[in-house]
Amino acid sequence: MSAYQHVVSHESKLASQCQGVASCLSYNAGHHEGEAKHTLIEASHRLDYHACRIGRDGVTVINARGKSRQMTIREHLAVWLLGGKLEVRP
Repeated sequence: MSAYQHVVSHESKLASQCQGVASCLSYNAGHHEGEAKHTLIEASHRLDYHACRIGRDGVTVINARGKSRQMTIREHLAVWLLGGKLEVRP
């Protein structure tokens, strides 16, 4: 396992834990509990998109949990300038 795969799997596990804890909380239980749930869900989303890799097709960006999206023009340019394989960490 490469260092990059280790980071991605750690971030993915941490995001899953944040979502798991958030699922035990309720927005209706009180202001503080609702804020904690919102913060954990937001942290989970940020962790998911923190570490990305380029797909085999060279056009797709895949996040820590395996969700994909198309590359932006800026990302295309960075891959082209830096010569291929690139770890994009926004």
